[in-house]
Amino acid sequence: MDRTQTLAEYIADGAVHVIGIGLGLAATITLASIVWNSPDFGRQTSVLIYAGCLMTMLVCSASYNMLAKDYKTSFLRRLDHAAIFLMIGGTYTPLAAMVIGGWTGSILLAVVWTGALVGAGLKLLASKELDRITVPICLGLGWIVVFAIQPLSENATEFGFWMIVTGGLLYTVGTVFYAWKKLPFQNAIWHVFVLGAAICHFAAVLNDVAMFKVA
Repeated sequence: MDRTQTLAEYIADGAVHVIGIGLGLAATITLASIVWNSPDFGRQTSVLIYAGCLMTMLVCSASYNMLAKDYKTSFLRRLDHAAIFLMIGGTYTPLAAMVIGGWTGSILLAVVWTGALVGAGLKLLASKELDRITVPICLGLGWIVVFAIQPLSENATEFGFWMIVTGGLLYTVGTVFYAWKKLPFQNAIWHVFVLGAAICHFAAVLNDVAMFKVA
């Protein structure tokens, strides 16, 4: 059974979420301003899908963790968990479509979004019953890119590639703290890892997709 957060833990986690939403808004505005008048519809659309999924995850996480953390069967909890799946699909969208590209990128995108939508739907319908397998499924979807590591490494910039890898590692290490319920400030620490990973993936999308100029 999860322990109740102390006031200090609640404030720390709330601060992480406020910072996250602020950075998310800045990231969304930055990306939108760069691609808004882009003649490349695919690049524009994929970046905006990513930005929309990023903000959805941040807002849903803040809503649940700041307003309904003690209600394990609340709709906000189901939204929070479903939004994680959408974030995975959203992050893959510009990277698979525009960086990896070709049939490999298309197949990867189809597989990830199928898994993300099924996962999100199941979490909305039965969040608590799926808690034990949510993390393994998310990690599996997140790391499915290893099957396309060659085209990713060939087409991504060195900076973009390592930001993608670093973001994945931060998410993965963070799940240790997500599961470590008895650790003081566990929730805030987990969300710091999530925020750090999201910043890395934003940097990759910004550098390799939004700001990429076709020669």
